[in-house]
Amino acid sequence: MGLCIGFDVYRQFGLAEPQHLNQSYVQWDGYILNRAEPGRGVFLKFVNFRGQWAGYATNIYFRAVYVMYPRPVLVARPGDVLNKPFQVLAANSYPSEKWLWDHGVGSIIIVDFDPVRTQPFVAGVKWLGR
Repeated sequence: MGLCIGFDVYRQFGLAEPQHLNQSYVQWDGYILNRAEPGRGVFLKFVNFRGQWAGYATNIYFRAVYVMYPRPVLVARPGDVLNKPFQVLAANSYPSEKWLWDHGVGSIIIVDFDPVRTQPFVAGVKWLGR
């Protein structure tokens, strides 16, 4: 009984509202959408994501897949198995820019990680087909 009451107090006063929990990822929705060519997908190139920060890469990737659907969001070559952050970062390359363009990708978004500020940022965009 005490555990239930304790949890309820925590739930009422300790937990953040859902919109605040996702705030940093909602910002990424805009970053991704604004750097995608209309009607085409993106390739996310991750730079400097190491150790404990690797999880940011998968969070950004999965959020981008959700936001960009049905347009493609790629982070690796076809056939690579990606289940964990280290797999995403280890396989983070593409066959060629022509291949990306032929498969509906219009831009490569370079996502870097700043270890001092402990946060990812968009370092640049390479537009394909322009």
